[in-house]
Amino acid sequence: MFGTLRTILAIMVLVGHLTDQWQIGTYAVFAFYIISGYLMTLIMHESYGYNLAGRISFAINRFLRLYPIYLAILFISIGIFYFVGFDFAKNYNKLLIMPENTQQWLSVLSMLYIAEFPNKVSPNLAPTTWAITVELFFYMLICLGLSKTKLRVCVWLTLSFAYVIFCQVAELSWPYKYFPIPAASLPFAIGAFIYFRKKEGYLPISDSVVTSPAVLSGLLIANAITTLAVPNYFQTGFYVSLFISILLCYELSMGRVWPALSISLDKSIGDYSYPIYLLQWQIGVLTCYLLYDKAIKDTSAEGYIVTAVSLCICIFLSWLLIKFIDKPIQKIKSKKPLI
Repeated sequence: MFGTLRTILAIMVLVGHLTDQWQIGTYAVFAFYIISGYLMTLIMHESYGYNLAGRISFAINRFLRLYPIYLAILFISIGIFYFVGFDFAKNYNKLLIMPENTQQWLSVLSMLYIAEFPNKVSPNLAPTTWAITVELFFYMLICLGLSKTKLRVCVWLTLSFAYVIFCQVAELSWPYKYFPIPAASLPFAIGAFIYFRKKEGYLPISDSVVTSPAVLSGLLIANAITTLAVPNYFQTGFYVSLFISILLCYELSMGRVWPALSISLDKSIGDYSYPIYLLQWQIGVLTCYLLYDKAIKDTSAEGYIVTAVSLCICIFLSWLLIKFIDKPIQKIKSKKPLI
């Protein structure tokens, strides 16, 4: 029942970027990482297994889940940038420039932005894909067995905490705590650890409405909004957000459900999260161009209109991509379920 949460998080990232309230997006991305740590560990243990055939099936299905939709979105993106003009697009986001050599094209096509700060690698025609680089790295490690046993996960978790402590003691700036691959290690490890808690038979924290997915999601959003009113709260709020995200993922993994949502409906809602996440910057550019002929990323009335219209367009394009690309692709997937 993670589908609804994933789409809520994708919308948080979109709103944060298109209104230039980036704090909202940072709070959502680490929640994505926790979910991935849990789900990838779950399917390796319970769907694929750690033999060669299982690992190959896992890799094939991750490719089929991520790349066909991405390549379609890349094609759409290039069309948008030629339509609005690359100067206009670059003014909206400095990463939105056409690749000029083979290395840059390989980076864009593979979603592998190899750098200490993958978010800064240019060009990137779908700028949110820097986080996919991080996801792919941990997918590989989980496939190779990083979360195969609880002991490994505990060691992984300890080393991840050590990195966070090092960043604090060394007084490293905020980007070191968020963008590099080591910074993402903690939420992935937490997600893997939650899997073993579930496997050991642990139950939800309570049946209280306070710990229900709907209420915890509301708290996650409210916490993100709080930092907009109190900027000095940002880093504290980030770890508050991480704690809320842990509770959310734990409760969902232990069987808590969304009110009035079936498993199939939750999954259908979740299918929109990935294309919405990938499309947001490009559709924001297009919307600004069509409505105002200028780049707008702020909390003005125009900024909110751009955000709302962009979200609607993203949802519509996501529906098309799911119907005509993702669902047909699933019919030819490797003989294991896609999650």
